[in-house]
Amino acid sequence: MPFNQRLALRFKVFAVIALALLTGALVYLFLPKPDLANYQSYSTAIFDRHDRLLRISLAQDDRYRLYTPIEDVAADLQRATILYEDQNYYEHSGVDYLALMRAFWQTYVLQERRIGASTIVMQVARLRWNIPSNTVNGKIQQIFRALQLARHYSKQELLEAYLNLAPYGGNIEGIGAASLIYFDKPASALSFAEALTLAVVPQNPNMRNPSKASGIAAIALAKERLIERWLASSNAAQINENQQLLNSTNLPLVVRSSKNLPYHAPHFVEYLLAQQTQTFALNNGLTGRQQIKGTIDLNLQNRMEAVLQSYISQNHSRGFNNASALLLNTKTMHIEAMIGSADFNNLNIQGQVNGTTAKRSPGSALKPFVYGLAIDAGLIHPMTMLKDLPKRYAGFAPENFGKGFVGPISAQDALIKSRNVPAVELQSQLLDKQRSFAQKQNGEQVLTFYEFLQQAGISQLREPDFYGLALALGGGEVTMLELLELYATIANLGVHKKAVSTYWVSGSKSIDETKKEQKLLSPEAAYLVFDMLSKNPRSHSLNPFSARNGLVDKPKVAWKTGTSWAFRDAWAVALSGDYALAVWIGNFDGQGNNAFIGRTAAGPLLFKLLDVVSPESLTPFDSGRIEQLNLRSVDICKTTGDLDESECPDKGKTLFIPGVSPIKSTNIYRKIWVDNVTGLRRCDKSAALATQKVFAFWPTEFQSLFAQAGVHIEKPPRFMSDCDLIDSVGQGEKPTIRSPLAGVKYVVEDSLQSTVSIQLEASADAEASYLYWFTNGQFIGSTDLTKTPIEAPIIWQAKPGQYRVQVSDDAGRSAIVLVQVEAVN
Repeated sequence: MPFNQRLALRFKVFAVIALALLTGALVYLFLPKPDLANYQSYSTAIFDRHDRLLRISLAQDDRYRLYTPIEDVAADLQRATILYEDQNYYEHSGVDYLALMRAFWQTYVLQERRIGASTIVMQVARLRWNIPSNTVNGKIQQIFRALQLARHYSKQELLEAYLNLAPYGGNIEGIGAASLIYFDKPASALSFAEALTLAVVPQNPNMRNPSKASGIAAIALAKERLIERWLASSNAAQINENQQLLNSTNLPLVVRSSKNLPYHAPHFVEYLLAQQTQTFALNNGLTGRQQIKGTIDLNLQNRMEAVLQSYISQNHSRGFNNASALLLNTKTMHIEAMIGSADFNNLNIQGQVNGTTAKRSPGSALKPFVYGLAIDAGLIHPMTMLKDLPKRYAGFAPENFGKGFVGPISAQDALIKSRNVPAVELQSQLLDKQRSFAQKQNGEQVLTFYEFLQQAGISQLREPDFYGLALALGGGEVTMLELLELYATIANLGVHKKAVSTYWVSGSKSIDETKKEQKLLSPEAAYLVFDMLSKNPRSHSLNPFSARNGLVDKPKVAWKTGTSWAFRDAWAVALSGDYALAVWIGNFDGQGNNAFIGRTAAGPLLFKLLDVVSPESLTPFDSGRIEQLNLRSVDICKTTGDLDESECPDKGKTLFIPGVSPIKSTNIYRKIWVDNVTGLRRCDKSAALATQKVFAFWPTEFQSLFAQAGVHIEKPPRFMSDCDLIDSVGQGEKPTIRSPLAGVKYVVEDSLQSTVSIQLEASADAEASYLYWFTNGQFIGSTDLTKTPIEAPIIWQAKPGQYRVQVSDDAGRSAIVLVQVEAVN
């Protein structure tokens, strides 16, 4: 090149540099602070509770990109990056002018090997504004932007920006995505060898792609230069230690690819993303740093998925094609496993539908909460005798699963055996009690079952009249998650809490999914319901917690099943230790199957999954907390559910709430003298002629129940004919008038009629043979109690007025109620 041309070229060079310096000064002073993070979209990465990757999604521009704070990047990676990209990083102000002049001279003047001389800050500028760096104009733009960045950001912040913008091969940008995709770990956990491997990639990401064999070979050559610099920058004390680390770089690395990224627990991942969308109102995915740590345990999730899929496969011949399961820690309310379907990828079963959040009929799975409310309302205790008989409620006549009725049954057995009529009757009594008593004695409102569900946040509830009394039998719909939150209320002693699915979300404030707590049951009622459900036997041969068979003490399992109408849904829900577990078997298209029965279809799977969970705690309750509850144990007669009687043949204990539970003493079992010859009851107590025997003196009301249920009971013998009945009896109870009701006004509505029909009905002691009815002292009629079945009640045609209705048995025992009949014009 002639001397004049070289001189002109050098002048241009210095002019460019001078202009750059002048412009840089202006930029440094006046250009605003640029955004280095939120100007672009990011991937969303979902992790389990132990930081294992469940899924990472593409950003909007189809790149993998995760914003990672500098404090979450391994120190070795930071040092290696600076040594390889910009050794004087902490010594210049963003632009290394000497290196830039040397590179310009060598590249354009001497026309030797092209040297970029871009600092890390200049590379941040290039990546941020997509500036071409292979032209003079592009380099000038880099300088300007680098000065702008240096004006507003610290070196630590700019290094963070570089590590988040740098390309790491293919469509992977930023150290966070690179470490996660290539090495399945966060950037903070990178080993020394992994850190050096990734540090050399951004300089030539196409040639040094870690997921390609050719890329690994190119990386190995580049690392040699980096290792030389690493040793050169180490002091004498560090050389031996560094040498040992550097030797580890010769070992082969297991490098993954974006082609085999995981997609674990897909229903949970989709649920989590939907929750975050609702919570944070994402704006077209521009979240600027979305990493979510979920609450599930991936190992536990995988084991439960394997058990569920195996169970469905083994029962395929029974028409089992799909199932869902959900595991909730009742202490933390964390969702620890969520299986939305048997196979997420199976279109034939609509596998991508999440069965844990879909609305389904729960069948009888909601009954425990009717019993809990009834306990709080003072209607029952666990051994209260209820009636399982045909009954009609305003056009609704509930039936049991097996179509039959059993007559008298304890509340505990009625719940465990899932009898429908007692549950509906209790639901009806809750409505009646709320109408009669606006407030309980302690000032708390009596909740109806509908109000209970409403306060628990059950979504999409229609008006109460739509369900009527069928609500307790599965007339409404709930999601599995809502159902499990209700069962967790039992474990949390009546306090309802919302399930939690996330530990934290990066780039956001701390997550508070728990929201407000709601007291729905008293601690005492919640504990009694748990205790009742824990008596539910397992009708199959499965032995839960088989891996822990050597233990004497095993967790209590309180569980309940549900079967929806037309056999569309089979449910099983359990409380065990610190866990609540729900299982559903059915079809998402609603197709029924006679095999979809809660106890026999969902029950076995429930216990197989509990065996996997293997709760450590024996009960959900803290023993000290239980001791503080207002509960007392009392001796009872198990046959009647009332306080212990000395003659009761089957005695037991029950818990009750003092001042609330309707505990009472009765006189059903009595010891009488029976004539040795005739077998009749004697009036005297001559031991020579008679023997003492115990009989159950069931009131006529219960005799009718047994008769309707087809249950034979031995009645006490009648008195001998020479007995003076009034003088002989003494232990029996007086009659109880069941109709008409005391304090109720009866109305004559039809102007063409002058009377209203009122049924005269009473329950009498087993000693009684006849009932005699009187109104204002006038005899109306009698009822023969010795007939089987007992005679139909008398119908009294009452005119408007006030009446004193009296019933007396043939032993002279009487009961009276006051009745008012009014005419409505």
